[in-house]
Amino acid sequence: MTSAVLALGRTEWKLLSRNKAVLLSATLLPLLLGYMLAANVPADAGPAAWSMILGMQVLAVQGFTVYFTTTATLASRREDRYLKRLRSGEVSDAVILGGLLLPVVLLGLVQTAVVVAIATAIGAPVPANPLPLVLAALLGSAMSLVAGAATSGFTASSEQAQITTMPWFLVLIGGSVWVSMSGEITPLSYLVPSGGVMDLTRLAMTGENVVGALPAIGALLAWTAVLAVLSRIWFRWEPRA
Repeated sequence: MTSAVLALGRTEWKLLSRNKAVLLSATLLPLLLGYMLAANVPADAGPAAWSMILGMQVLAVQGFTVYFTTTATLASRREDRYLKRLRSGEVSDAVILGGLLLPVVLLGLVQTAVVVAIATAIGAPVPANPLPLVLAALLGSAMSLVAGAATSGFTASSEQAQITTMPWFLVLIGGSVWVSMSGEITPLSYLVPSGGVMDLTRLAMTGENVVGALPAIGALLAWTAVLAVLSRIWFRWEPRA
C-alpha cells in the first residue's frame, strides 16, 4: 500500500509540475502574499500581533497550495479519465486519493515552514510553543484537502477551479481578516473555518498552555467532518456529462 501511494505520488508530482498555472498558484502566490503580510508589520509588534499575521500566512498556504491545488488536480484527473483508469486497477480508492494528494500535502507543509521562516527573518519572534503551530498546519491542511475534494465535484477543469474555489477562499481569508480585526479569539471565531488556525497560531506565538488549544482543535475537526460528508456527496470519479 505504501509503495503504491509513493509511486502514484511521484507520478502526480511530475504531472503537477507541468501545469504552470497550478504550480504558480501553489508555490509563488502564497509565498508572495506571506511576504507582503509580514513586511507591513510594525517593527515594535509583539507576539500577539505577529500571531495574527502568521495565522493569515498559514491560511494563505492552505488556501492556495492545498485547497486550490486539490480542487484543480482532482477535477483535471477526473476529466482526463485518469481517475477512472486508476480505479479499474487493483489499488483501493484510498490509495488512489492518497497518492494523488500526497504531493499537495507535502508541498503545503513545506510552504508553511517557508512562510514561518520568512516571518522570522523579517522580525517575528520565534514561536514560544511550536506544537500548536504544527497542529494548525496539519489540521488546517486536512480541512483544506476535504474542502478541495468537495469543490472538485462541480469543477469541470483545472482552469475552472479559479472560479469554483472563490467562495471558499472568501470564507477562509475573509474569516481570518475578521478574526484579526476583532483582536481576540472568542467562541464566535470558531464559526468560520479559519478561526481554529488563527487560535492555534496565537497559542504558538504567546506560549500559552497547550490545553487552551482544545477548542480550536475541536473546531477544526468539526469543520473537517462536515466537509468530509460534503465531499462524499459531491465528489465524482467519472467525468462530468
